[in-house]
Amino acid sequence: MNTDRFIAQQNVYFAGSYEQFALFGGPSVYFHDECLRAGRDAFLSVRHIEMLYATLTAWGMHRMGDGERTKTKLTDWGQFHGSILAQASGLEQFRPCSFLKMSETDYRNAVLQLRPYYQALKLSVSDATIVVNSKAFHHLFPEFVPPIDRQYTIRFFTQVPERWLDAKGKFRTISLPPGIRAQFDLFHKTCVDMKRLADRVDPALLEDERRVHGVTAPKALDNAIVNYVRIVAGR
Repeated sequence: MNTDRFIAQQNVYFAGSYEQFALFGGPSVYFHDECLRAGRDAFLSVRHIEMLYATLTAWGMHRMGDGERTKTKLTDWGQFHGSILAQASGLEQFRPCSFLKMSETDYRNAVLQLRPYYQALKLSVSDATIVVNSKAFHHLFPEFVPPIDRQYTIRFFTQVPERWLDAKGKFRTISLPPGIRAQFDLFHKTCVDMKRLADRVDPALLEDERRVHGVTAPKALDNAIVNYVRIVAGR
């Protein structure tokens, strides 16, 4: 969809992509970093899951206000924490998985094995699970699963730029398929699309993002895709 254009000027889209992420600043960056640190120190400890709860809030997964007017809300702490902890033993198996080091076939199969855990998590009151679950999995397995959102990732892989904006110059809404099974299928496809794109990226670009900014490959590619959408839409 947009991958050939991205690859043709990949240096442009990686340049400044971390700085664009850092502009979110404050709790968005702080809790992200603290969550990754807590996961390295003690995977699925109370501290790790607390930092995940805070990170998802800072990343827009919980909006204040009447629950009847917005479903963008995380579940209560007990349900959030409990649904992750109940899967702890099974989730351990994915910790060695690496976005860059696996073949596409092995990666595809590994992400597919996440299905029962994806369906068991109770992180959001919304029926839309792709964004919150992918961002949660990224903070559990930062070398394995990329964060995914509608505005940038899904748009990048499903729409040509000519269809991004409406007559007023605003981004069109990206719809998700109904039902958790169909949403997992889109999550799986998008992860594999990200992996396939990563395999075409100049490894030096990903290495530089890790060396200079301490960013894992899935997040570095996510940052570059966000930058691509911003730059192309701005044209």
